[in-house]
Amino acid sequence: MGKACSKIIGYAFLFLNFQIGFAQADSTILLGETIVKGFETNQSILKTGASVSKIVQRDIERFDNTTPLEVLNTQAGVRLEERSPGSYRLAIRGSSLRSPFGVRNVKVYWNNIPITDGNGQSYFNQLDINSIGSIEILKGPSGSIYGAGIGGVLNLQTKNAVAGNAVSTGMHIGSFNTLNSFLSYQHGTSKNNLFLNFSTNKTDGYRENSAMNRQTLNLSNTFFLKKHSLSVFGLLSDLDYLTPGGLTLAQMEANPKSARPKTAATPGALEQKAGIHQKIAVVGASDTWSLGQSFELTSSVFYTANALQNPFITNYEQRNEQTTGYRFVLSKSIDNLKFWVGSEGLRTNSSFEVYDNNFGQKSKQRYTDKINSGQNSVFFQGQWSLPFEFVLTSGFSLNSQKYNFERVPTLPSVAKIDISDEPVVPFSPRVSLLKGLGKSTSVFVNLSSGFSSPTAQELVASVQNAPNFELLKAEKGFNKEIGLRHRTNSFWNTELVFFQQNIKNGLVRNLTATGNEYFLNTGEILQNGIEFSNTMALQKTNDTEFIKEANVSLNVIYNDFSYQKFISGASDFGGKELPGVSKYNGFLKIDVKQQEGFFLNFDLNYLSKMPLNDLNSVYAEEAFLSQLRLGFTRSIRKIDFKIYAGVDNLLNEKYSAGFDFNAFGNRFYNPSPPRNFNGGLKLDFKF
Repeated sequence: MGKACSKIIGYAFLFLNFQIGFAQADSTILLGETIVKGFETNQSILKTGASVSKIVQRDIERFDNTTPLEVLNTQAGVRLEERSPGSYRLAIRGSSLRSPFGVRNVKVYWNNIPITDGNGQSYFNQLDINSIGSIEILKGPSGSIYGAGIGGVLNLQTKNAVAGNAVSTGMHIGSFNTLNSFLSYQHGTSKNNLFLNFSTNKTDGYRENSAMNRQTLNLSNTFFLKKHSLSVFGLLSDLDYLTPGGLTLAQMEANPKSARPKTAATPGALEQKAGIHQKIAVVGASDTWSLGQSFELTSSVFYTANALQNPFITNYEQRNEQTTGYRFVLSKSIDNLKFWVGSEGLRTNSSFEVYDNNFGQKSKQRYTDKINSGQNSVFFQGQWSLPFEFVLTSGFSLNSQKYNFERVPTLPSVAKIDISDEPVVPFSPRVSLLKGLGKSTSVFVNLSSGFSSPTAQELVASVQNAPNFELLKAEKGFNKEIGLRHRTNSFWNTELVFFQQNIKNGLVRNLTATGNEYFLNTGEILQNGIEFSNTMALQKTNDTEFIKEANVSLNVIYNDFSYQKFISGASDFGGKELPGVSKYNGFLKIDVKQQEGFFLNFDLNYLSKMPLNDLNSVYAEEAFLSQLRLGFTRSIRKIDFKIYAGVDNLLNEKYSAGFDFNAFGNRFYNPSPPRNFNGGLKLDFKF
C-alpha cells in the first residue's frame, strides 16, 4: 500500500505542476486572500513570519460535521486522533504521548478567550464543530505571546451571522446508528451579529462500549458600537461517551469490535462501564476598544465550570473544576512600527474524588485530591516594516505557574505539594524575519522558545501511580524554522517549511500493570521535519462551463522525531523513534462542483508505519484512508439546500485512528470502523 501511495502522491505532484503552467493571470479569485490573527498581528499570511494554517468556514462545512477529525487532519503537521467516538487527542508537530484523552501541550482559544484551564487541560471535545466558522493553527512554541504550550496554538472562532436573518437546520445519518442534527439562528446587521446554535451528536459506535451522546448549546453575540466591539459568548455542553479500551494485536484480529476484556488481575471495560460523563459551562465577554491615536485595547474575561465522572477499569473518579481568567492586549501603531503589550491569567480550583468502581457505580471512597493551580503571563511584542520588504517581529513573555496539591486523607509522602514557579521557563522569547519577494511570495526565518508545564492530571496521576515518584519538570522547547510561501492571484497557494525543535524534559506517558497512568521526564527529544502544502483552483469559478469549479490540495510531511537522551530504569532509549509519529504523511483532497449543483469531494490520507512504544519493538502498519462524498446543492429564492451521500474508509483498511502508546500488556490497538456509509440534508432559510 505504501508503494501505491508514493505513486499517487508523485503523480499528484506532476499533475499540480502541469496545471500551474496553464494558470492565467486574470483568473477569478477563488481561494481568497488569507488574513490570520497569528501573533495578534491580524495581517495577510504572506506577511506573517511563522508557520500558520487557517481553515475557513467553507472547508469546515465540506465535511458536514460529525467530528473535527477530518477537518483538522487536512492540515500539514496536525494530527487529531480518535480512539473511540468523543475521545480525542491532538498533536501539532509532535507526539500524543501526554494525552490519554483530551488535549494537552496545545493552547486552545475560543473567540479569543482561553479554554485551556489553569491545570493545562483543554476539553476540546465539548465544542460542536457545526458552530465553528474558522480555525487558526500556530505550529510550534508560541510562548512569547500565548504562554504555555510547546505544540502550538489552536484558535477557534464561532460563525459570523449572515446579513439579515437566517435559520439553518441539518441532519447527518450514518452507520452504527449515527445521528447528528443541528438548528441555528443568525441575525446580522451593521450594529449586531448574533449566532445561536443547538446540536445533538450520537452514535452506538463500532466497538462494544463505545457509544457517544452529546448536546451542545452555543451563543455568540457581538455589538458594534462607536468605539467598541463588544462580544458575549456562552457554551453549555453535556457529553457522555464510553471507552472500550485497548486491545492486543491477537485480540484485535480475533474480534476488532470487542471492548477490552477482563484479565486475572483486572475487570473488563464493558463490565465496569468505563466512560466519561461530563457537563461543562463556559461564559465570557470580550471588548475591542479603539482609544484613538492608533491605540487599541482588547480585553476578555471568562468563567468555566466543569463536572466530570470517569468510571474506569480500576477506579471511579469524580472531578469538579472552576476556572476564571482574563486576557488583555494593548496595541499601538507608529508609522512602520507596531507594538503589543498584554497579560493573561488563569486560575483553576479542582477536586478529584476517587472511589472504588463497582460495575460502573462509585462505592467506597479512597481519597480526595484538591488542587489549586494558576498561570500568569506578561508579554511584549514589536513589529517593524523595514525597507526592501523586510518585516522584523520580536517578542517575549514572562510566565509563572503554581500548583498547590493536597490529599485527604493525608499520606506522609504526598500530603502536600506546593510548586511555585518551578515547572516553567519564566522567559520565552521569539524573533522572526520575513522578506517579501514581490506581491505573491515571501520567505521567513522564525526562532522561538517555549515551555509546557506538567498538567494537574499528570501530576496527580504520577503521585498516585508512579513506582518511584519524582516531581515532574516543565518541558522546554527551542524551535528553528525556515519557510517559503507563494500565492498567485489567490489561484495557487503553496508553502514549504523546514523545522527543527529540541525538547528537554519531555513528558512521556507510561502505564502500570493494572492500566493506571503516570508520567516521566525524558532527557531530550529532537524533532526534525519538512511540511509541504499546496492548494490550487484547477477550474476558475465559471457560470458557463460544465464544471463550475474544481480545487485540489496536496500535503506531504516528513517527520524525524527521536529520543536523544532518555534512560528509564535499566533501559536506555537514546536514538529510538518517538512513539505515535509517522515518518511520512500525505493528504490529497479533490473538490469538483458541476454547473447544475452536483458536487464531488474526495480525500486520500496516508500514514506510514509508526512505533507504538519507546523500545520501538512494535509498529502500527501503514494506513491508506479515503473518503468519497457525492451530493447536490441548489438555491431557490431564499432557501439553500444540500443533500449528500458518502463513504468513509473507502478502501476498507484495517486501522486505528488512535493508539494507546507504551500500553502495558501490548494493548496498543483501538480498532476503527471498516468501510461505512453516511448521508445527510442541510437547509438554510433567509428572511
